[in-house]
Formats: sequence, C-alpha cells, structure tokens
Amino acid sequence: MSSGDRRLRVELLGEVRARADGRDLVLGSPRQRAVLAMLAVRVGGTVARAELIDGVWGDAAPASVEGSVYTYVHGLRRALSAAGEKVLIRSAAGYRLLLAPSQVDLSVAEAQVEKAREVATSGHQSAAADILAECLAQWRGSPLHGIPGPFAAAERTRLTEWRFELIEERADLMLAADRHREVIAELVEAAEEEPFRERLRAQLMLALYRSGQRADALAEFDNARLLLTDQLGLDPSAELTDLHLRMLRSDPALDLAPEPHVRAHSLTPAQMPHAVPDFVGRVRELQQLDEWRRTGATDGRPLVISAIDGAGGIGKTSLAVRYARQLTDSCPDGQLYLDLRGFDPKRPPLTTTEALSQLLWSLGCTRQPTNLEMQKSTYRALLSSKQVLILLDNAVSPEQVRDLLPGPSKNLLLVTSRNRLTGLVTQDGARRLTLGLLTETESLDLLRRVIGQQRVDAEPEHAAVLARLCGYLPLALRVAAEKASSGPRSSLRELVENLTEEKDRLDALHTDDEMSSVRTVISWSYASLPGPAARAFRYLGLLNTADIGVAAVAALIDRPAHETEEMLSTLCDLHLLDSTGSSFKSHDLVRLYASELAVRTENPEERSEAIRRLLAWYLYSVRSALLCTIPDYPIFPASVPEPRHTLQQFDTRESAYAWYEAEASNIAALTRRAAELGEHEVAWQLPWCMHDHYYSTGQLTEWLELLRVGLSSAEQLPSPEPQARLLNDLGIASSRIGRNDLAVRHLQRGIGIARKMNQPDILLRLLTNLASTLREMKSYDEGIVYGQEAWRLAVELGRPYEIAGTLDTLCELYVESNQPKQALECGKAGLDAARASQIGLPEANLLVNVAHAHRDLGDTAAATRRYETALELCAKLRDRYHEALALLGLAELHRRMSRYSDSREHAQRALSIFVSLDGEETDTAREFIAKLDAETRSDTS
Repeated sequence: MSSGDRRLRVELLGEVRARADGRDLVLGSPRQRAVLAMLAVRVGGTVARAELIDGVWGDAAPASVEGSVYTYVHGLRRALSAAGEKVLIRSAAGYRLLLAPSQVDLSVAEAQVEKAREVATSGHQSAAADILAECLAQWRGSPLHGIPGPFAAAERTRLTEWRFELIEERADLMLAADRHREVIAELVEAAEEEPFRERLRAQLMLALYRSGQRADALAEFDNARLLLTDQLGLDPSAELTDLHLRMLRSDPALDLAPEPHVRAHSLTPAQMPHAVPDFVGRVRELQQLDEWRRTGATDGRPLVISAIDGAGGIGKTSLAVRYARQLTDSCPDGQLYLDLRGFDPKRPPLTTTEALSQLLWSLGCTRQPTNLEMQKSTYRALLSSKQVLILLDNAVSPEQVRDLLPGPSKNLLLVTSRNRLTGLVTQDGARRLTLGLLTETESLDLLRRVIGQQRVDAEPEHAAVLARLCGYLPLALRVAAEKASSGPRSSLRELVENLTEEKDRLDALHTDDEMSSVRTVISWSYASLPGPAARAFRYLGLLNTADIGVAAVAALIDRPAHETEEMLSTLCDLHLLDSTGSSFKSHDLVRLYASELAVRTENPEERSEAIRRLLAWYLYSVRSALLCTIPDYPIFPASVPEPRHTLQQFDTRESAYAWYEAEASNIAALTRRAAELGEHEVAWQLPWCMHDHYYSTGQLTEWLELLRVGLSSAEQLPSPEPQARLLNDLGIASSRIGRNDLAVRHLQRGIGIARKMNQPDILLRLLTNLASTLREMKSYDEGIVYGQEAWRLAVELGRPYEIAGTLDTLCELYVESNQPKQALECGKAGLDAARASQIGLPEANLLVNVAHAHRDLGDTAAATRRYETALELCAKLRDRYHEALALLGLAELHRRMSRYSDSREHAQRALSIFVSLDGEETDTAREFIAKLDAETRSDTS
C-alpha cells in the first residue's frame, strides 16, 4: 500500500466521508456514499454485487440497478484515487476496499474496545476506561448519517445501540476505579439522549451518591419514575428500585468496594481452558452471542443455548472460551467445561452417563446415582437455583447433548461441534452460530501478533500470499506463524515458497503435535463419514473447480442424483463442504486433503474414468446451453459418448446465460484438465461453446487463455476443422482487446483452412469477423468486400442467424464510412433475420447500429426508440457490452441536440461498464467525455 493510501481515512461514525491529506474527498450522491459505507463496514472483505443492491436499494431496486452499481463504483474509484493508488478493486465475487483497519474509524473503534477489555481483564480498570473514551470519541453524530437503504438503517441502529453499551461499560470501569466524579457529566449527557435507559440512570445515581450528592441521586430516581410512568405507563425496574431503597437506607455496600479478591468457595467451578493468547477478529460473532444472551435474560426464557459450529481448525473452541471468559462476573456460580470428544481420533465420544458423571462431580456431587434418569434429575436440580456457564466442546450429535441441557434456570449453555446440530436448533431452541474463515485483514493481524509486526510489515506482499495459501483458516495460520516464529532468521518468502506447491502444502502445515496438525484435524471429520460419503469426499478431491452442482457430482461419482445430494448434505453437516445454494464448494486445504486420499486409495484408472465422466457431462451440458441460446446453430457431433447421468436443462436463454456465468470458472479449470488428460475433443469444444458468455461479459483475457489451450488440443486432432473454428474465436477476442493485427493473422489463417476444407459455414464466420476487424482498423473498403462475400454465402446457406450477423457487420461498416442510407437498409434486413432466428446478441448489436444510422440521417425520434429498445433487450440478456454501446450512442445523440447534461450522464454510465469489462472502448468513452466537457465550457463561456 502506498503512502498516499495510508493517509486516506474513511469515517462512518457520523456523516460518511473520506479524508486524505487533511481534506475531504468528494464522494458523490447519497447512494454512492451508501456503497462506500457497505464496503468500509466490511473493509478487507468482499461484498457481492447482489449484497450491494439489497443493502442500498432493498425492494425498491429499479431494473437498471446493476448499471447504477457500476456507475457508483466507478465514481468511488475516481474519488478515492485522489488519495493514492487503487484501493477499490473488483473480483468475480464482488468488490473489496483495500484499506487497513486503522483507516476506517469503525474498525479503529472495534480494535479499541477489544484492547480495553483485555486491559480491564488484567485488572487495570482506569486505563481501560481511558481507552474506551478514545473509542467513543470516534463518534461524530448519528452513524452513517444521511445514507439511504436498509443496510445503513440497520447499521445505524446497531452502532447507536453499541455506543450506549460502550458508555455503560466505560461508566462501570470508572466507578470501579474510584473515578465517580469524572463520569457524572458523561452520564448526564447520555441519560438526556436516552432517558428511558435505566442502566444509565442507575450508574448516574451511583456516581452522584458516591460523590456525596445523595439528594441529587434520589432526585434522579424520582425524575426517572415520573418519566416512565407518564410516557410509558411503567414502573421503574426492580434493579433501579432496589438501588433507590438501598440509598435511602445508606447501605454501606454502596460505597466503593475493596480491591477484588478471589472467591474461596471450594464448590465454585472455574474450569474454562486458557484463552488463545493471540485471538483476533470475531467481533460480530461475539456481539451476536451477547445479544442472544441478553435476549434470553429479558424475554422470560430461562435458558439460552448457542450451538457454535464450523469446520475443523476454524476456531470454534477459541471463540467459545473467549466469550465465556468475558462472562465471569455474569456467572457467579462458576463455569463448567467438558470435552465431549466427538471427533477425537484416539478415544470414543463420551456417553451421556460419562458426561453427566463428570458434570455432577464438578458441581460438588461426590455421591452420585448410578441410574441415568436419577443422574439427569440430580444434575438439573443442582443447576435449578444457580447461574452457571456450561461449555460443551466437540459435540458429535444433538443426542449427545440433549440430556445435558439444564432445566428451567438462569444458566447459559454453549455447544461447539463440527456438525450443524440441526436437531438441537429445531427441537431445543438452540441459536446456531456458524463460523466462517477470517478476513484477509484479520489473518494478517493474527500473523503480526504471532510472528511480530515488524517482520510481517517488512514483507507485506509475502504475508498476504501466506494468509491466502493458508486459506484464512485460523489453525493453518497459527501453524504457519509458529513455523516462521521458530526460525527468526528465515524470511516469509521462504515459508511462502514451501507452501506454494499444492502437493506439499499440508506437509508444510504439519506439526509434531498431532492435535495441532492441519491434516490431522481434517482427518478427524473424514473418519466419521459413512463409506459412500467418504468415497464422494475423495472424488471431490480430484477437482480443481469452484462451486459444483449436484448433477455434476453425480456424474463424477457415478451415483443417482438423489443419493448424491444426501452424501453432499452429510459432508456439509461436517463442514467438509459448504453449500452455496444450488452448488457446493470446499476449502482449499480440505480439498488438498481429499486429493491426497484419492491418490492414495483410489485406482488410477478409476480416477481418470471419473474425470472423463465429469468432462462428458459438462461438454453435453454446455452444448445444450449453446443450442438454447442459438437454436439453429450448426453444431457438430461431439465425438465423445453421451453420459448416462441427467444433464443440465435450460428452459430459456436467460437460464442458459445464468448457467454460463455460474459455471465459467469450472469450465475453464476442466478445459485445462481435459488437455492434460489428452481428452482433446473436450478441451477444444468447451471454450468454443462458451463464445456467447465471454463475448457478452467481456472477460476476454480469460477467454483468450482458454482458446489457446483449446487450439493446442485441436492441433492434436486429425481434422483441421476445430482449428478453423477456434482461430475464428481467437480473432474475435484479439480484436476486442485492441490487437487487430493479431486478429487478422488468426482470421486469415482460419480462412485458408476453411477454403481448403470446403466448409462454408466456418468460412462465413471467418469472413464476417475479418470484415469487422478491418472496420476497426478503418480499412472500410476492404472490409465491405469481405462483408459482402460473407453475406452472399449466408444467403446461399439460408440460415437467419448467419444472415443477421453478416448484415450487422455491413451495417457497421456503412455507418462508420458515412453511408447511413446503405447502413439503414442493411440494418433493417438484419433485424428481420435476427428476430427470425430468435437470438439476442446480434439483435442487440443491430439495434445499436440501426440507431446510429437513424441518428446520422437526422431522425432523432427513431434513433432514440432504437437505442431504448436495445437497452431493454440488453437488460434481459445481461449483455453489458452492448448496453454500453447503446448508452454511448445515446450520449452522442444528446450531444448533437446540445443536451450536455443528459449526454454526460449516458457517457459516464457507458464508461463505467467499459471499465468493468476492461473493454477496448474505454478510451473512446473517456475521449468522448473530455471533448464533451470542453464543448460545454465553450458554449457557456
């Protein structure tokens, strides 16, 4: 991160603003600032586009909302770039704000609260109170002030409530540190803001009382009673009333307590394990646990159960112990801890009798009943009048836990498990808290704490790679950090090099202590799997894909879909897989472990056959998607046997495009795998069948890479036809990134192959695309010659799709060579052909070109209608590229009518899309805006 970035600060605890070098940055409209607020609240984490839409617009999102998101993100990039390098980045999963926590006031406040609590735990209440004062100074008013949308509303409520909780927490520390006089003014101000908050009233009364202002303390109670009665019809709480009575009696216990002392009662259990010394993150999870505890204490329910589940090594026990240690004072009758050994590799899980016996002994019951029912009755009786926190660690099932639940009482029970414990949630009212991975920021913080800040900050790039290679899994991060710490002279770069090789990564994360080895921890979950699910887990290790659906896995493991779904659910329950709705994915380190098992236990021929089944399933599914988007496309025999498993089905073009988008990364990985296995028919067809997806989304770098893989495989086949088809796509993709010289070479090579083969449909496409490329090179006359040859060939073939494509190309050539009448003639005929073929992409391009022709002929109304029709079609097709072309055309139309404001708005939207697609038209849009601004200044001067 550059020094400029370090000076940037985003502030959320008041009016949302960003500052750099002592000045405010111009952040734009309220909704644009709402996008920044969402990214800053999750700083370092990825926020999906759908999350942004839901958080900023909610149910009121318009049809054009995705375009607005791109516009706002582009506006924020431009605003924040004034502070240094690029800090707002886009990935396939969404958007991330690359700032350190110290650059966002909310993150600073969260870190200060954590530090204050650590200081308070060590007995330094006064110092902790001062840290909380610094934290509270971060607030400049109502959080996210003036920001619209449901996310901002919810965060405003949460952060406002959190502020008052911190005020109360600081007041407790001040009172404990004999600083009651200092805190009075703060409590008066807070009580005026929140007059119905009785805990604040009680603290204010106590501060006044201890400061010798008894009359004021009693008057404060009278004020509270009148307010509650008059406005809410309520009496003061029992706590407030009791405090008032004790003050009337001059109860000596209200005076400052002596120094804290340790309870000596031998039956008060204190069994909680040591807290992890370098605990980081989990702020929201801890807040959620506390919210559930407070809700359970106030809504009449005597028992709060929190089931904390997550993958092995995710930090379930660390979180539970951390939270339990925060509640020492809230559980006066002690804390019980019991490891239920649900996933212990050497010992079986505890039985109910064994678990109850240990718990009863901890509660002081030395003469225990031997009958299970008597054990349960005694256990519940002992707890009925107590306030104990019970942590049941490593539960294997709801049944193991159910008989350990206290009866009606004020006890708090925490349960951790690798299983989801669904029965405990549905039948016993447990609140489920599923732990995810640490963020990149939290992971780096953990590395700093274990390795040392100086060493990590000295190699920031290698530290970031180290965190990524550990998959942001706390256990893996700790193992890697310990290895780095044990060799202070070694660099992080050396550790990263050891971890980079996938096959060696689990070895590099191995420790002498088996209980702390990443491979061992994952193996405990695997060992509990039934046979079929274990086999499915191993086979999933053969993949290097992202999310994968049930039908694809069914083909991989060669089982029916309903059986496959049950196995995947079992793997999800143990957090060996994560469900993402209709698909499943695994953590990188879990997948590496599954891959090790597959190589070690599965027959090599069976492994290869499984991959071939999956490749065939994807090939036939992607061909089905292609035929759904282009029904009359001249597809060819697959040359691969059709799988017997259910293929992906598509009812509409929209469903096919959605599947393309969801599966693109998988198809890319499988293309490379097919080439490695020598499955060349699959390796060339997969990227070829993805033409529409890559063309419309503009992911050209990825497409070019896959096309090159496919071409290498095509060159291994006896027929030259696949080469010609891929050379056509390579020409298109090369042209789209501005490499027209390279595009011409690919296309001319393909034309030579097609003429020798006497393949008119392939020749047609190559001619059309060569004409289009020559248009971009402004070689209009030569382009029109190739375009007319392509059109005549399309008419001979008699297929509407090809006719539409060739007329579209000629229309563009005529528009750009200032021949609008010929352009309109070709464009109208092309639209008829495109609609006859019922294919969206050529129709969208033709609509834009016909609109250009109308515009150049001076028919403004007709041009506007065509542009707007194109935008409606693009929204249906999710076609961002042609949407941007239509917007830029509208911008030029408005410019010619001297509507400069409308022109700039449309051009800016187009630019945002081109930037997001990394399109070659980005510079064209920027130049248009620059000329427009100059023209506007000239007209107004």
